Amino acid sequence: MVAHLSFSTPKPPPNRAQQIFSHLTDRIDREQRKRPLGLVSNFVADQLPHRIAEIKDSKRPDEGVKALGRSINAMIASADYEVQLLNLPQPDFAIAKTDIHYLVNCAYQMSAFAGLHPVEAELTVGEELSRLARLSCHRQPSIEVLSYEDMILTNPVQSDPRVYCLGAAGVEERDFCLGHQLIESELQLAIEALLELRDTAEADAGHCLAVCLECLESAKFILTRFYEHMSPDLFGQFRVFYGKNPYKNRLGPSGRFSARIVAVSVLLVGDDLFQQKPQFYRDVYRLSEYYPHECINEVFRWLSPGNASAELTPAWLKGKADFPRSATISPVIKRHGNEIAKLCASCVYALDQFTRMHRITALKYTVEPGRPIVGVEASESVEAVLSQRLLTGARF
Repeated sequence: MVAHLSFSTPKPPPNRAQQIFSHLTDRIDREQRKRPLGLVSNFVADQLPHRIAEIKDSKRPDEGVKALGRSINAMIASADYEVQLLNLPQPDFAIAKTDIHYLVNCAYQMSAFAGLHPVEAELTVGEELSRLARLSCHRQPSIEVLSYEDMILTNPVQSDPRVYCLGAAGVEERDFCLGHQLIESELQLAIEALLELRDTAEADAGHCLAVCLECLESAKFILTRFYEHMSPDLFGQFRVFYGKNPYKNRLGPSGRFSARIVAVSVLLVGDDLFQQKPQFYRDVYRLSEYYPHECINEVFRWLSPGNASAELTPAWLKGKADFPRSATISPVIKRHGNEIAKLCASCVYALDQFTRMHRITALKYTVEPGRPIVGVEASESVEAVLSQRLLTGARF
C-alpha cells in the first residue's frame, strides 16, 4: 500500500531546510546534470533563463518571443525527439516531460507578457513543441500545462534545477521549489507511518504517531522559512511563470495540488473534514486532474474501494452513504487508550498548524483577501479556498 504513494523525491540532507532562502550564493551549482532530451534539456537548463531575460529587456518583446518559439521548434525538428521520448526509462521520461512543459509554459507566459493575440501565442508554441507535449501527456496522463508534479516532484531541483530566472531570482526560485520538495519528503514519511498504523495489526501505534508528528512539525518548520525569509521582490519575478495559463482555462502549479497533503489529511482527519468542510472533498474530486495521478488515485481507492475514479462522485459525498472511516486511522485509535488518543490529537494539531501556516503564507505573498481565484466557484473567496482543510473544532 505504501509503495503506491511513493514518488522519486529524494530525502534531502537535514540542513537543506535551514539553507533555503539564505542566499549563501546567488549562483546555482549544477552538481549532477540530468539532461534526458539532450539539446532540448540543455536548452531548458542552461539557455532558457537567458533568453527570457533578453526578451524582458527588449524594445520589441513580441518579436523576441516569436523568435524564441521558432528556435525551440527548429531545435525539436532537428532530431527525432518523439522516438527518444517514448524510449526513455520512466525516471528520465519524467524529467523530459518536465523540460517539455517548462518550454510550453514559457511560450504561453512570455506571449502574454509581449501582448500577443491567442492565435499568435499558439503559433509561438508551435506544432513541433505541441506535438511533443501531447505525446508526453499520452504516455503519462496529465493536464496539458505545467503541473505541480512537473515543477516539484520530477524537477531535479537538488542537482540540476529547471528555473525561469537568472541570478538571485533564479536561486530564490530554486529554493521555492526545493522547499516544496522538502515538505513533500516529510509528508511521504508521515503517510508511511500512518499507513503502517492503519493497515498493520501489530504496528506500534505510539511509534507510528511519533514519526508522523515529527514529520508534520518538520514540514511546518520548512513552511515557516517561506513565511519569514522568502523575498517578496524576488518571488514576484518568478511567480508569473507559475500562474494560470493566460490563454487556456487551466490553473498553474500550486502547493494546493499536493496529493500527499490530501493523503495525510484523509488518514488523520478524513471523517472530521467531511463533517466540517465537505467542500474539501468536492474540490479534490473536481480538480483531480491537477494532482499527481498515482498518489491521488490511491487516495480515491481508500475513499471508494472498488470504484477509484475521480469521474464518479462517491455516494458518501452525495449524502447517500456513510463516510468510509476505514480510509482513516480513526477505527485504530479507538481501540487504544488515552495516551495514544492524546498523541493522535497532537498529530491533528500539527496538521492544522501546518495548514494555517500555508494559508497565511499564501495570503502574504500571492493574494489579496477577498479576491476570487480562477478554477473555483465564483462564490468562493480565496480565504475560503485556503481554509478548506482547516478544522473548525479539531479533536484536541
